[in-house]
Amino acid sequence: MNSRPLLASLFFSLLFTGCATFTDAELGLIQRSGVSPRLVNKMESGRELTPEDVIELTRRTVPDRYILRQIEDAGVDYVLSPEDFKKLQQARVSPAVLDALGAASDDFASHYAAPQADMFAVDPYPYPYYEDPYGPRRYSPIRGSIGIGVSTGGPRHWRRH
Repeated sequence: MNSRPLLASLFFSLLFTGCATFTDAELGLIQRSGVSPRLVNKMESGRELTPEDVIELTRRTVPDRYILRQIEDAGVDYVLSPEDFKKLQQARVSPAVLDALGAASDDFASHYAAPQADMFAVDPYPYPYYEDPYGPRRYSPIRGSIGIGVSTGGPRHWRRH
């Protein structure tokens, strides 16, 4: 008997259910709170929560420990804006959840934000070196040599000045 198909199906089932962090009883409690099916599915599959999701969970009196667990496990995929923070405070989201959202937002920003450019570390002449018998020189449209074509009746020759 070939056990490879059985092992492959077991592997894929574990792969796709590995993100779920809630038991059926916990998901049932979240569902009975009146949370939208879209948000229950999001929590079941371990996806990131938006500020609107956190507000809905808070208004439906889902325990903070479930919201915190989802934030810790899935993180966020945005940078929390001051407007988002204000909306969350007005919705009476707990300080622990606000702190977790802020930390996850900072973590997202540090991992995915573009690095800050240091104006002194930037090469003012970013053009590559070219091969020159006299050594490497930078070619630049600002600071470079001007070539003049001189025709001698044969092939075109270029001289450097």
